[in-house]
Amino acid sequence: MEKVRAAHVTAKALKTRRTFLGIDPHLPMCPYALCDAMGFDLRFVKIPSFEGMYIANQNLILISAERPEGRKRFTCGHEIGHHVLQHGTVIDEILECGSNKQEEEEADLFASMLLMPSSAVNRTLLRYGIATDNISSADAYTLSKYFGVSYQAFITHIYINLRLITYKHYQKLKASNLSEIRRSITGLEIKSQVFNVGHWWDEKAIELEVGDYIVFPTTFSIDGPQIFEQVSNSQKIIYKAIAPGITRIFSKDWSCFSKISRYKFQGIYQYKYDEEE
Repeated sequence: MEKVRAAHVTAKALKTRRTFLGIDPHLPMCPYALCDAMGFDLRFVKIPSFEGMYIANQNLILISAERPEGRKRFTCGHEIGHHVLQHGTVIDEILECGSNKQEEEEADLFASMLLMPSSAVNRTLLRYGIATDNISSADAYTLSKYFGVSYQAFITHIYINLRLITYKHYQKLKASNLSEIRRSITGLEIKSQVFNVGHWWDEKAIELEVGDYIVFPTTFSIDGPQIFEQVSNSQKIIYKAIAPGITRIFSKDWSCFSKISRYKFQGIYQYKYDEEE
């Protein structure tokens, strides 16, 4: 993509955040909340053969409920990009067979800059306490969860778009096994997503699905629905998300909201975090 066009797409992404949510570029954001603010009908549907769909004349965005949560959020940003960049109705299939490669590249860049602006990534690295040339696979996995994207989307963004790491570093991160990363963080064999949370995590909710895990340095208290259970482990304090809902978790000098959805939730976005009756 030409530099002028890339700069245009980036500016559009930052302006969209600011216009509809009033969010500064140094802060993370939720693409679902942006959809809601823009007036989209956002739905999660059980169609495993595609990532998402933007239907222009119906102001409708469909996201595959079968994909991992990080992929869903990036796809949501991608579909918003198709709208803002006036690409018209687009079906984004898993096999990357979009009708216009240029439009797909633009929508990917839009989603990356929407969810992970340069200033937000740099600020988070500073708060997290690590230099870019020292980012490990576990660090990249942890930070990808903070920005609400997949591990692959995060490392690709900091290499290709932000140029924060070298090609050699990128290839090393790319070769890492996600199961091994989760085991290094938790000390357990876990197939679900793991959120490695610390006091650096602020300005956004922790958004999980039932069955996902939170790793925290100390025990935390819950102010609201009891939708977590502590998992016993000799080295890590780990909590498992056991029911959908929204609650506040807190320790002595830190607090954060946590939002849990049903596993592979299907339906309208506004019901995504509803508690079970």
